[in-house]
Amino acid sequence: MEKLAPILISAHAGSAIVAGHYAGLWTTIHKHPDKKWTISELSEKAGCKERWVREWVGVLASAGVLKLEEGMIISCDRDVAKTLLPTSAVLQLFTELEMCLDKEDKIGACFKKDGPLGVGYSDFPKFQEWMGNWSCCRNKERNFPEAFMKMVEGGVHEALEKGIRVLEAGCGRGQHVMAVAQRYPNSSFVAFDIDEKTLELNRVDAEKLGLNNLEFVVGDFCNMRPEWANHFDYVMMYDCMHDLPHPDKAMEGLKTVLKDDGVVTMLDIYASSDMVKETKNPMSTVLYNISLHHCMSVSLASGGVGLGACWGVELAQKMLIEAGWEEKELRLFRDGFMDAIFVMTKGKGLM
Repeated sequence: MEKLAPILISAHAGSAIVAGHYAGLWTTIHKHPDKKWTISELSEKAGCKERWVREWVGVLASAGVLKLEEGMIISCDRDVAKTLLPTSAVLQLFTELEMCLDKEDKIGACFKKDGPLGVGYSDFPKFQEWMGNWSCCRNKERNFPEAFMKMVEGGVHEALEKGIRVLEAGCGRGQHVMAVAQRYPNSSFVAFDIDEKTLELNRVDAEKLGLNNLEFVVGDFCNMRPEWANHFDYVMMYDCMHDLPHPDKAMEGLKTVLKDDGVVTMLDIYASSDMVKETKNPMSTVLYNISLHHCMSVSLASGGVGLGACWGVELAQKMLIEAGWEEKELRLFRDGFMDAIFVMTKGKGLM
């Protein structure tokens, strides 16, 4: 039990952290940094029932997330409260637990030799919403898109300023492409995804933002539209290659839609393909578990290869070369603790 007790404690604390998010407690605590609260005061300020807040405090004070002193006085480190705000990417990693913990029976069945291939997208009705929130939080934290476009170099930022044709492949809730289209109004954008319902939501959001330079269409990585051949100056994709059933075909498709002189950027998870090496990092627990419950699972459920979130930069580079990219055309950046950015330059690129 010595090794398992901290894991069990963390699991229950994580659940309570998410409950506090939905109750608005972290936002309330953050608005009053360094304040010492009674349970009654915190409940009143957050608009919550005192009995529920009391039990919540019991969970997180036991776990060391909150501090509970004599006289039932509560306090919270200001950095902890800030990290658990709704706009925090870390908070989104906690809320992702919701998509995992209600599917354990289905995931467990997939382990068995006579069980299902995987749990498919239809079992994750909140995934697009969660992914949109995750993307939005990270974009704000890293000054996306301008800082990103300047970081990848190759003339991407300058070309977007002048005006080019851009494709986002696998756009999901469209947080990335809408941000780029808004920042670079001289360029024209097409974004595709397989989920028509999500695209309808995106079109409404784009209209509210007044984005006349952006079109959302249904599309498939393995069946790119014939009219897209050699059509786009810049192709971008974010956080989805490892989810795809047939990533090898998708990598080939990215090159076919690019003009003779163009650039592709592919953001994915920064991990090592060497599992022994990768598991030395405790944070890889999060990545492997998200992959177990979603990334690998949805790919396998579609009859795919099930790369998983921790497929690793070594395998990614190998697959890109097998898809027709030359080694000299590839560059790799690391951004933060978990993002790998692959930059593929065709011909002269955008310089």
